[in-house]
Amino acid sequence: MSLFPTTLQRLERDSASLLDRLAARPRLAALALLALALLTYLPGTLLLPPVDRTEIVYAQSSRDMIKRHDLIDATFEGERFAFRPIGIYWLQYGAGKLLGHKAQQAIATYRLPSVIAGVLAVLAMWWLLVPLLGDRRAIIAAGLFAVTPIVALQASLAIPEGPLLLSIVVAQCALLRLYCASPADASSIRWLALAFWVAQGFGILLNALSVPLLSVSTLLALYIFDRRLDWLKRTQPLLGVPLMLVIAAPWLAIRAHFDGGIPFSELSFVQLFHALTGAQEMKWKAAPLSFTLAAVLGFMPGSLLIVPAIKRLWIDREAALQRFLICWIVGHWAYLEIIVSEPALYTVQALFPALGAAVALAIDRDGRLAIPPLSLRLPWWLVLPGTIALFAGILWITGVAPSIAVVLGAALVVFLFTVAAYAMGNGYAAAWIVTSLPGFALFVSFTFAVLMPHIEMAWPAPRIADAVAPLRRCVTGPLGVAGFREPSTTFVLGHEADTNAESIASWMAGGDDAIAVVEDRFQPDLAKALAARSAKAPPRVGCVEAFNVMRGCPLHFSIYATGPDPLDPGCKVDPRFTCTRPIPTEAETNSRCR
Repeated sequence: MSLFPTTLQRLERDSASLLDRLAARPRLAALALLALALLTYLPGTLLLPPVDRTEIVYAQSSRDMIKRHDLIDATFEGERFAFRPIGIYWLQYGAGKLLGHKAQQAIATYRLPSVIAGVLAVLAMWWLLVPLLGDRRAIIAAGLFAVTPIVALQASLAIPEGPLLLSIVVAQCALLRLYCASPADASSIRWLALAFWVAQGFGILLNALSVPLLSVSTLLALYIFDRRLDWLKRTQPLLGVPLMLVIAAPWLAIRAHFDGGIPFSELSFVQLFHALTGAQEMKWKAAPLSFTLAAVLGFMPGSLLIVPAIKRLWIDREAALQRFLICWIVGHWAYLEIIVSEPALYTVQALFPALGAAVALAIDRDGRLAIPPLSLRLPWWLVLPGTIALFAGILWITGVAPSIAVVLGAALVVFLFTVAAYAMGNGYAAAWIVTSLPGFALFVSFTFAVLMPHIEMAWPAPRIADAVAPLRRCVTGPLGVAGFREPSTTFVLGHEADTNAESIASWMAGGDDAIAVVEDRFQPDLAKALAARSAKAPPRVGCVEAFNVMRGCPLHFSIYATGPDPLDPGCKVDPRFTCTRPIPTEAETNSRCR
């Protein structure tokens, strides 16, 4: 171990030199941030299976719009959501049209707008903050923002929050620049004001008033500090507000079309409030302080320095930059905790650019990189076994076999986390930055692209598709699933896949050429429907075990091939899907899993 401190000192010097080189060469800095963001977001975008429910509702709605050549009616299974602006559907529609018919079947196609916007948000944050933070601090702030798990998740899924990241960063960082502007900055005020209002307009088109409310909460907090808002004339509202409304107008026009001429006329006041604030219809509502907890956990690794960063902002609050960051953080945090009922996973990302800038100011002071007092220094001897135990526990609980990819990926993440913890514990700030940022980038991409897809039991629809694939060579009729009604059934298996025991009984009794997949809890219903038709189910050709994550229910499916003729011997399911459980005879009528 005597060589390790010496090696770490060399790593600190080399890391500081690397950061200085990036700071001195803007193109190289942009390339480094681009690579960091792509490493964090792209693997999950490409390899993570479709995630129930919100992502698939958006993606399937966009795919149906492409099939209908329809740019205004975004519906899922006939249901139209008044609170969902049209912008995200247009972006996903454009991605599908651009990549072609074959790509329209893949969930990654509809994630493309999110990953592009996530990468651009990282680059925009760095570029807009350089004049205020300086080159090195802006790189650190943007890097911390890029690798946060919540930002990475939103940039990897087909949801509005992914493209919204770009609107949030541009709107708030432009407003920050305008607030801090001096008379010498007159040449940049116009384009900053333009960027601010354009970002507001696109924010509305993507997620209603979520971005304007973020800016309003910041402005209210600033007014409490300053007791003045005359600086807002720098935003040039006479030009900007009409521009914002023009950009956002398509959503209101489409709502007016479907609402009898007056947008949202069929909504109650509460429903209108949720529609305008961009709230999702969620089964679970946010618990008190859940936003605070999500902000702390979701901002890792930067959250290890939140306490000294906030303290430093407060000490320096007389400076315009620090005062704006305080108001951004406190204003939006108060809005979330007091008003918002939407789950924190969809909202706290708006705090992260400000927190990233705050951490950069705390860790890089007076031209010197240092770990500030009050930072949470996790001991390396705890991080090392803790990370190993985390991966081992996940593999054990999920029953995933530790393949070479899983073992190597986990080992690399454990190594980087351990070195980062040792560096922070010994005050090596540059080494901590250079190891923790790629460490979290790898952790996120490894989790989304390797570990989670390996948990096959958690993806019922893709698992069913895998099981029945050999049968599709012989059975050309419909595929129906009874007992799993999540949106992924429609996206992966087709519109007709979501069926019931009565329809499947009709196929079996009528000798229709079809594939039926029936969950055990619905087997008694199938037996009753068949008895009413004086028919019996054919022998099972395979079985699928899975887990409904949304309901927390284990699933056991039986696969049937119906039709007048027996299957060709070459059409057999994989031995992995051999049946091992008997068919239940009693119905679970009160089960929450039905």
